[in-house]
Amino acid sequence: MIDESAARPVGVAAGGGGGVRKGGRGAAILGIAAVLATGCGYQLAGHSNLLPPTVRAVGIPTFVNRTNRPELEQRVTEHVIDEFSTRGRVRIVPGEDGADAVLVGTILSYTSTPVVISEQGRATRYEIMITSRVVLSETRTDRVLWEDEHFLFKRQYDVGTSPGGFVDQEIVAIDDVATDFARSVVTSILEGF
Repeated sequence: MIDESAARPVGVAAGGGGGVRKGGRGAAILGIAAVLATGCGYQLAGHSNLLPPTVRAVGIPTFVNRTNRPELEQRVTEHVIDEFSTRGRVRIVPGEDGADAVLVGTILSYTSTPVVISEQGRATRYEIMITSRVVLSETRTDRVLWEDEHFLFKRQYDVGTSPGGFVDQEIVAIDDVATDFARSVVTSILEGF
C-alpha cells in the first residue's frame, strides 16, 4: 500500500538520501505483507440481507411504464426476474398471490440523446437514460423493506449507417441498461448496498 502523501511505501523509513535504512527492507516487506493480509483495511459495506427470513417468495409484477417507449416495462421486468432467479435466495411469483414481499417498479422517464455527431452532421453515438422508482414491501404488513425513488441508469451505443440499424442497436442498448438496472436493484436488496 502506498502512502500517497509521502510517496513512499508505508512502513519504510526514509533515510538521509531518500533510500531505505539498513534493516528497513525486511521491516518494509513484513509491513506490506501485514497490510496485504488484512486486505488493506477495506471492507465491503452491507453484506446483510435486507430480506427478513420470513420472505421466501417475492412477487414481481410487470413494471409500470410511464414513458412513450414501448416494451420497456417488459424488458426491465424480465431482467429483474432473471437476476432474482439467478441469485436463488427466493422464489419468484408473478404478482402478490403467494408472495411474502412484492417488488413494484415504475419507469418514470426514458431518453435517447445523441452524444457524438459526425462531420456530416449525423449522430453516430447515442446515450439512453432510464429513471425509475422501485419499492419492495412485505405483503402481510405493507412495511417497506427497500425503496429507491430515483433509480438512474445510462448506456451509450453506436449507430450504424443502415437505416434500420438505429432501432436494432437501441433495442440492444435497452437490454444492456435493463441488465445493469436489474443487477443493481437485486444486489441492493439482497446484499444491503
